[in-house]
Amino acid sequence: MKTFAKNDFYFQLTIFVVISITVIIALLAGNEKIIWLFYFGIGISQLVSYLIRCSYNYKKSLIFKIYGYLILPIFPSLILLAIFGNIDTAAGVFIVIPIISFFYSPILAVLYLIDCHSFYKSQKQKP
Repeated sequence: MKTFAKNDFYFQLTIFVVISITVIIALLAGNEKIIWLFYFGIGISQLVSYLIRCSYNYKKSLIFKIYGYLILPIFPSLILLAIFGNIDTAAGVFIVIPIISFFYSPILAVLYLIDCHSFYKSQKQKP
């Protein structure tokens, strides 16, 4: 698990930094649509990491649990929105979660990096 914690932290950090710099440069150049790369690029990599870490048996931190409760509903709601988007009532229900998450997911992305770092440090100290 030490190896996974180390690789996961550095992978998440690299993805976060590279995508953040790419998005900032693109926004300065006038490309507003690139912002979705931040949300989906970082979001999908963190979601995969989160699901892998869920399978490990260790004491999960409070940040880890909050991240899961707030991020996991986004992807199913986007899928359901894509399936039932042509029905006005269903679209109204399924669009609420992604719109709200648009504001809090960048904060959660940073918190997840902090949690990955603390998980890596805790695994590094084990013999």
